[in-house]
Amino acid sequence: MRDQPAMVSGRLRLFYGIGSVAEGIKDTAFSVFLLFFYNQVLGLPGSLAGLAILIALLVDAVSDPLLGAWSDGLRSRWGRRHPFMLASALPFGLGLWALFAPPAGLGNGGLFGWMLGFSILVRLSLTGYSVPSNAMLPEMTPHYDERTELVALRFLFGWLAGLGIATYGYFVLFAMLPSGADGRLSADAYARYGATSAIIATLGVLLCTWGTRSLIPTLKQRMLHRPLRLQTLRQDVRAVFANKAFRMLFAGALCSAAGWGYINATSFYVNTYYWGLSSTQIGGLSLSLYIGLLLAFAITPVMSRESDKRDAAVRLSLFALLFGPAPILAAMLGWMPPRGSTDLAIALFLHTGLLFVALISISMLCASMIADITDQNELQTGQRHEGLLAAVMTFVIKATSGLGTLLAGVVLDLIAFPGGLSAPSPGGEHAGLAVDAAEAESLGAVVALLMLGLFALSVWFLWRYPLRRAEHAAIVRQLRR
Repeated sequence: MRDQPAMVSGRLRLFYGIGSVAEGIKDTAFSVFLLFFYNQVLGLPGSLAGLAILIALLVDAVSDPLLGAWSDGLRSRWGRRHPFMLASALPFGLGLWALFAPPAGLGNGGLFGWMLGFSILVRLSLTGYSVPSNAMLPEMTPHYDERTELVALRFLFGWLAGLGIATYGYFVLFAMLPSGADGRLSADAYARYGATSAIIATLGVLLCTWGTRSLIPTLKQRMLHRPLRLQTLRQDVRAVFANKAFRMLFAGALCSAAGWGYINATSFYVNTYYWGLSSTQIGGLSLSLYIGLLLAFAITPVMSRESDKRDAAVRLSLFALLFGPAPILAAMLGWMPPRGSTDLAIALFLHTGLLFVALISISMLCASMIADITDQNELQTGQRHEGLLAAVMTFVIKATSGLGTLLAGVVLDLIAFPGGLSAPSPGGEHAGLAVDAAEAESLGAVVALLMLGLFALSVWFLWRYPLRRAEHAAIVRQLRR
């Protein structure tokens, strides 16, 4: 049962939830389409595409905590968080558009540089927005269960936006073209996808910034004002990682995020080449994610109220470990319907939806647990470090696409999976999609095995997370005194 009444108004919840639209659209772009576009359409080797994502992720590893600490200590008439949020909107949109619209005629070196440069711009701009935006959560309410509700709402908006743009892509942009060519291999289709994503994501950033401006005078100022210096940043980072609850949550969430990102980055490949599905059938699979999202939105706050966030996260991670690779393992044993069949599409529809419920619920619970750690950190150190903690979790969210895409790119090259399967026509379209059976089987095997390993690590780390409901309630009482 809820231990305290709600504190956050419906209007504020709405605009705070809208704030995740940009994150959802960016995650879909990076997790689902980016590797496929550069590898299969433009012919960039998978390892080079993965390296570009890795370098951009390493930049995040520095910029995220730096921005978080900076926003913790900033003092302005627009508050600590909102100046960063507003300044990030335009470069984020421009970078996302340009990422899917490289100039024609670039070789591998040029494509790598273009992908790397604009991946870094998109990630840095998203850091400037999402770190301060997410840092507002622990300051909005101290309630153990209301935090989960706010996180669930934010995930709902983010995933509706991400799924919406993906579904639009599957059914409209990447569908079979009138010429008979496959739209999944049309460079022009990806350019339109990037432009549409950029416009919607930028509007989401601006709406959240404007709609949450009433929070500016209520957000807590840092107890001890210190200018941002490298030494103080190192001290803050050490203080955060000295907390065992944070270390275990960070490691568990990172492994889960990498597993999720790996599934997303390889899903277009697996559905196309291993399962033999058409673009329309893949679009049909994406509809199951809407059902899974609504179920996760409904059940995650209930799990948080009726049990404990950690216990629920562990159970869901164990389910993902066992259920995630099940269809591929069943296919290896000859237990799945024929490739490309309607029966197979239905079976994968059910599997995708149920797995998504577990994965999105894990992410919701972990984001809510970070807010609880903020209170514990304040009691132990005298500083809240909301921005720094939010920065680390933002990095974890980015790792969903970063680590997943990196692993997928390296694996594709290790199994010598072909890229740039056919030469483009003058209109930028490719003729078709085809690989031999051995290549498809190798793809399925490595996807299943790595998925098992990542989710097994997630279960182990989350099980060691020590901060439970009773301990958090005691911390809140001490902070109030």
